[in-house]
Amino acid sequence: MPNKNNMMFSSGGGNGKGDIKKFAVILVSCVLAVLVISILAILSKYDFDVKTAVGGDSVTEESTDAGETEKEEITAEKTWFFWVSDAENDRMRTAWIVKAKLPERELAVMPVKPSTHIDYDSRSLSVEEIRRSFGESKLVFALEREYGIKIDGYIGSDDDGFKSMINYFGGVTVTVPEQIEYRGDDLTLILVKGKQNMKGDTLLKYIRYLDTLGERGMSFQASVMTEIFESVFTPSLVSRAERVYSNISNVLETNITIVDFSSVREAVEAMAEKGFKVKRVAETPQEFLDED
Repeated sequence: MPNKNNMMFSSGGGNGKGDIKKFAVILVSCVLAVLVISILAILSKYDFDVKTAVGGDSVTEESTDAGETEKEEITAEKTWFFWVSDAENDRMRTAWIVKAKLPERELAVMPVKPSTHIDYDSRSLSVEEIRRSFGESKLVFALEREYGIKIDGYIGSDDDGFKSMINYFGGVTVTVPEQIEYRGDDLTLILVKGKQNMKGDTLLKYIRYLDTLGERGMSFQASVMTEIFESVFTPSLVSRAERVYSNISNVLETNITIVDFSSVREAVEAMAEKGFKVKRVAETPQEFLDED
């Protein structure tokens, strides 16, 4: 018969060893976690440069904007013929030949008086007569031959098209050299002296007013064209260059195709990001062609 008093007791030794092992694992894990965090903190202080963190010499990297450098090195030169005609698209109000050049970031503008006579088809005809009788392409050909200037394309408009495009860009910042109070038969213009943002209607009136000043007015008109380019070629143009071209092709008269635009888009964006460093108004073809 079994002895009821012979009872078995567990010392609990097995459970104690398990708890110690668990505690040791937790302790080691905590130490390793602290060590890893410390190492990461030290490396982050040195931009994860292991050599510098352990006492080596730091390697200095020169930061360059690859995109800006690439666009700054773009070589391009394009020349265009611009004009504005009256509401009936019959009489030319004003005209310019414009050249943009990279990497110099140079803009040169030469005014072309619509009444100027040049040789065409064995005759002496005015600029606006050639356009009216033979079209824009023939006029460009005549200007190239007369002035020795290669023209890559043309952009023209009547009054409404000009005002529409200026308004599309939110107006243009123009410097008025002197206060104007002019009242003519079909034109009234009052402007204060200094820089001001002009919307399409006001800018067109200002250009028409300058036409009343003769040769002096032509020079001012050329300066206005440089300011139009300066107002259009801004960093905001980069993200909407394609839309701007689409609007130009729909609103204005141009022979610049989407293929032409695509071929110069990179140069246009580079010019827009940096702006123009040199702006020249050329009174003669020789000054326009001058590279200095």
